[in-house]
Amino acid sequence: MKPCEIAVIVPVYNAAAFLTACTDSIAAQKFDGFRCILVDDGSTDGSPALCDAIAAGDGRFLALHRLNRGVCAARTAGVQKARELGARWFAFCDADDLYHPELLDVLYTAALNSGLPLACCRYDTFTDAAPADGPAPENCKILRSPAHLDALLHDHAVDYGLWNKLYSADLLTDDMLDNGLAYNEDLLANWRAFSKADGCAFCDFAGYHYRQHAASASHRALPPQSIDDQRRAAAEIRATAPDAMRQSVNAFYYEKLVYLASMILRRANAGDYRVQLGELKIALTAGEKDPQLGRNPLLPKSIRLSAWLTLHAPRLWQWACRKFLKDRQ
Repeated sequence: MKPCEIAVIVPVYNAAAFLTACTDSIAAQKFDGFRCILVDDGSTDGSPALCDAIAAGDGRFLALHRLNRGVCAARTAGVQKARELGARWFAFCDADDLYHPELLDVLYTAALNSGLPLACCRYDTFTDAAPADGPAPENCKILRSPAHLDALLHDHAVDYGLWNKLYSADLLTDDMLDNGLAYNEDLLANWRAFSKADGCAFCDFAGYHYRQHAASASHRALPPQSIDDQRRAAAEIRATAPDAMRQSVNAFYYEKLVYLASMILRRANAGDYRVQLGELKIALTAGEKDPQLGRNPLLPKSIRLSAWLTLHAPRLWQWACRKFLKDRQ
């Protein structure tokens, strides 16, 4: 077996229905100098036995079993094991998603050729049938600092997720992954990692296939803690941004406040979020006429309108949110 150049960490929690398809896509990688670490996070379905069976059938895979502590701790445990294996690069995959067969090869080549400790690609979404794999690009785009930070916050092709990226083992640390958040933990982890890097290599192809289903993160109802965690992540980003990013980060921060308010208003149990919504309205009001926040020239007009409606026509805006914003209701 080849040395472990790339470790692919897959946190697994009650994912038996999708795990085989996920690991089959990893096993089919053109780049074969990898080990895949399946971290069973206290699953109560058939996932533990399935992880063991996959590892027994392919020496590139190994299974770790842990008490349930959440996805951040599972990823961190995977990274710690990867360091024991001598991995020089880390990649991540959710247990219900799929890799393009050239994902690792393309990102690894882009990272080496650019001399940067980060590479990423686009992703697409699917529900039932997996999307067709498109051709892999021959070249990549280099996002030099601070453009890569701006892209992380505003470019959905780069996105907040950990799973469409490749990280140098020297860049990513345990405390980046296990950062105390249960929501937007991936955004905060990426902000900290991107902030340490001089840039990122961006490969323009859908190298990651994100499965959407009733139990996926984008469809689950979220407890009030989710609002608090997302505000914490946005606040840290705003507090630690370099001066060159100040206007961009302030636009991101105000947009996040507007988004969180809309996420509350669209839900039938909005009353459970009275405290969070009140705090958001106070912050929105304080920044409404601020040239760095509510009147920031980088703030999209749709967000400015949404902020105004949140503050000055709340009943109308709540109706619109429930009528048109169907996710996370």
